[in-house]
Amino acid sequence: MPFPDITIYTTKTCGYCKATKALLTKHHIAYKEIDVGGNSAKAREMIEKSGQMGVPVTIIGTGADQKTIIGFDETALENALHIKL
Repeated sequence: MPFPDITIYTTKTCGYCKATKALLTKHHIAYKEIDVGGNSAKAREMIEKSGQMGVPVTIIGTGADQKTIIGFDETALENALHIKL
């Protein structure tokens, strides 16, 4: 079963962002990374989508099936992607 589109809003110094990316990489799950550290337009986009100012914000899927995960939440990632950690 292919994985849905995944976008992670991050910053270069965020340890939880690195943990989220490492978890996805470990499971061979592709993702798009958007560094909001120096990009105010992308930071606004992240806040509009999630209501959060902190990173990471992981967007899984699109449309009605879209899930937003705030922070590094292994259980939420496992459930959303149907993987075993």
